[in-house]
Amino acid sequence: MRVHSIDAVAIDIPLKKNFGGSTYSVLKRSTVVTRLRTEDGLESEVYNGDNREHGREIVRIIREELAPLIKGEDVFAGERIWAKLFALALANRDRKTLMEAIACVDCAVWDVVGKATGRSVRELLGGFTDKVPIISIGGYYMEGKTLADIGREMESYRRAGMAGCKFKVGGLSAQADAERVAAARKAAGPDFLLAVDANRGWTAEEAIAFARLVEPLDIRWFEEPCHWYDDAALMARVRSHTRIPINAGQSEITSHGVRRLIEAGAVDIVNYDASEGGGDETLHSSEVAPSPQ
Repeated sequence: MRVHSIDAVAIDIPLKKNFGGSTYSVLKRSTVVTRLRTEDGLESEVYNGDNREHGREIVRIIREELAPLIKGEDVFAGERIWAKLFALALANRDRKTLMEAIACVDCAVWDVVGKATGRSVRELLGGFTDKVPIISIGGYYMEGKTLADIGREMESYRRAGMAGCKFKVGGLSAQADAERVAAARKAAGPDFLLAVDANRGWTAEEAIAFARLVEPLDIRWFEEPCHWYDDAALMARVRSHTRIPINAGQSEITSHGVRRLIEAGAVDIVNYDASEGGGDETLHSSEVAPSPQ
């Protein structure tokens, strides 16, 4: 079963509120829809990522660079397909956008293989359960938002059946954000999963001060606590000063970047985003890819 064609379209939907974190704004919800058709007429349709800036460029890369490379390839040869696409990253170019485009194609390949075999991608990847708890992302910074508002927000998540919330921090002082998290914990109750995400908003010293303040609140993880520069070393310092597990990897675009965090002793949990880093196949591919033939 071979690849006949691939196409993609970028979608942007404006938002009425800013759903940003400590270091970024989110004023629209975006995705790229990718369709892969086989020579047998089977078609996959997947959507990827939250690409707030480069959807049109991702579509261009898919249509003009990636699709011609893998036309005629066996869809079951996922590692070969991925290696041919990843070879484009060896040139001096915007690799982040390229890896997002590769992720779109890789996920489309997984989807069409699942349809061809009658199996879910969960099963293809070796998954053993068909149920997982769902948590919300909340605690967004909004003008005029009070501690009482945060409490009502957590209560609304519980009513919706959420198992927990990943709460935004890193945009205020350690003390002020700790007060916000304390309000969230009080309203949510002790059996509600509560994690915090600083989106690389703090120095190591600020992150350590915050961690010490919220440790009694049973925080499941502390995500991306430190600024992007020298982040592995900075997070390793934070990790050595708190019992809260440190979580990162979402900003990495290859499994090699994740290995860097692990080797530095910077993380307890890795939350790698396949939509940002080349899809699922990148987790199986650790060697430098050959040049496309």
